[in-house]
Amino acid sequence: MDIQNAVTDTSTMLNRVRSRSPGFLRARELPIAIVFLGLCLFFWQEKPDVFLRPANLAIIMRFVATFGLLAIGELLVIITGGIDLSVGSMTALTGVLVATLIMKGFGAVPPFDALLGDTSPIAILPAIIVVLFFGGLVGLWHGLFVTKLHIPPFIITLGTWLMARGAAAYITRGYPIVFPSDSAFLNLGQGKVTLGDGANALQIPNMFIVLVVAAVVVAFILNATTLGRHIYAVGGNTEAARVSGINVDRVRMFSFVASGMMGALVGILLASRLGQGTPTVGTAYELWAIAATVIGGTSLFGGEGTVLGVILGAAIMGVMQNGMVLLNVSSYLQEIVLGVVLVIAVTWDMWRRHRQT
Repeated sequence: MDIQNAVTDTSTMLNRVRSRSPGFLRARELPIAIVFLGLCLFFWQEKPDVFLRPANLAIIMRFVATFGLLAIGELLVIITGGIDLSVGSMTALTGVLVATLIMKGFGAVPPFDALLGDTSPIAILPAIIVVLFFGGLVGLWHGLFVTKLHIPPFIITLGTWLMARGAAAYITRGYPIVFPSDSAFLNLGQGKVTLGDGANALQIPNMFIVLVVAAVVVAFILNATTLGRHIYAVGGNTEAARVSGINVDRVRMFSFVASGMMGALVGILLASRLGQGTPTVGTAYELWAIAATVIGGTSLFGGEGTVLGVILGAAIMGVMQNGMVLLNVSSYLQEIVLGVVLVIAVTWDMWRRHRQT
């Protein structure tokens, strides 16, 4: 009877995933979009001469790109019932790694320094590929501990959070690795696409374009592939998914690998944006990423969440943070506001699930 109920539960979950509306805004994302538009209207009224300036919009888009990419990785992990606390430290470590490889080569990265000695710097594209691969390996590390050793995701990713931050400081000895001002690598994070002419031309940062591409790819996976349906099924009822023949371990490992690669991607983009790889970047980024995910409607209990919702969540946080800076709100109060918003979002999620049950 238990097996039959499990199969029925998974079939219901899969049918719900297949039958989701293809519309741009579903009922779940509509309130989030309304809140986002309301915030934009409020800050525009308060600072009409500043908020809609192209330069300020570019700042918001860079913020949304940074935390949107991290939140997309968190989305995949949280849907399957896990969490990744390492993404903030991973941005620091991978930023340091890409800067080290481009400027110095493998000979400056422990333990390769003892094995290889002095080596030449490597080209930009190979360095980026190596660092993305490294991020995927870290995600695989998390997935193996969670699925094979049954270590709670909170514990293993917290351990990586500590190790990555320490490794970033150890490699650099606490000092940033600075790129020369004419490095082509800087175009990745500092470049932009200009739409229009004159002072009012809209400048879309390359980072935001990367976010759009990543969002489209992940949204396609979640909405139009068998893997995506399995991700939702695993988060909805792990045991039912397992009984129905879904390779739960493989699905969960994919989610952690994707999250690790997203963290590495953000580390690369931030190193390019800042012009240096520094071990101090990414502090509390994991909290901002989780907040954007939850505000975007993703359930911390697993099984629910969309890419569009996550992007809207990151956009809400970006507009809030930018607007509070424009209004000269204390940085300490900004943290309080973030905490309040996160608590409200989690409380709403729990209340909504309680009503459904």
